[in-house]
Amino acid sequence: MGYQVRRAGSADWARLRELRLTALRDPAAPMAFLERYEDAARLDQAAWEKRASDPERAILIGESDNGEWAGMVGVRLDEFRAEVIGVFIAADHRGTGLAGQLMRAAIDAAGPREVWLRVHQDNARAARFYTGLGFRATGDSAPDPRNATQLAYEYVYQPS
Repeated sequence: MGYQVRRAGSADWARLRELRLTALRDPAAPMAFLERYEDAARLDQAAWEKRASDPERAILIGESDNGEWAGMVGVRLDEFRAEVIGVFIAADHRGTGLAGQLMRAAIDAAGPREVWLRVHQDNARAARFYTGLGFRATGDSAPDPRNATQLAYEYVYQPS
C-alpha cells in the first residue's frame, strides 16, 4: 500500500479530530501523548480548525491510496529548532513504512533546524525507531507530566 504525506489544513478539521481521538484511545496513548481523550473530545470545530491550520505547528497526515488517514505527526517550529509531537500510526498501517515516511517529512519540514522529541521511558520500540532514523539520545530527560516518577528521554536529529 502506498501513502501520500501532506500538511493538514483547516478544511481537514473533522478528519483530524477523528484520527486524533483514535490515537488517544490507542492502548499506547498513556505513554505517547500528554493530551487526554476527554479533553480532546470536548474541543469544538473552531479549536480543531485552528489546530489543523496553525502556522507554528504543522500537522502532517499520511493518507493511504484508498483515501484513509493512516497516521500523523506534528511539528512545532521555532527559529532554531523543531519539536516532533503527536506521532501516531493507525493499527492497520503499522509496519508498512508509513512511520518512516512521516518522520522524513517532519525532518524535511524542519529545514535546517535541529529536530528533537521526547520518548517515554517505557517506549523502547519508539526509541529504537527514532535511533534508526538518525536521532540520538541527548542524555537529558524530564519527568512525565502525568506521573513524576517516570521519565521522558530527549532525542535530537542534526540535519547535515
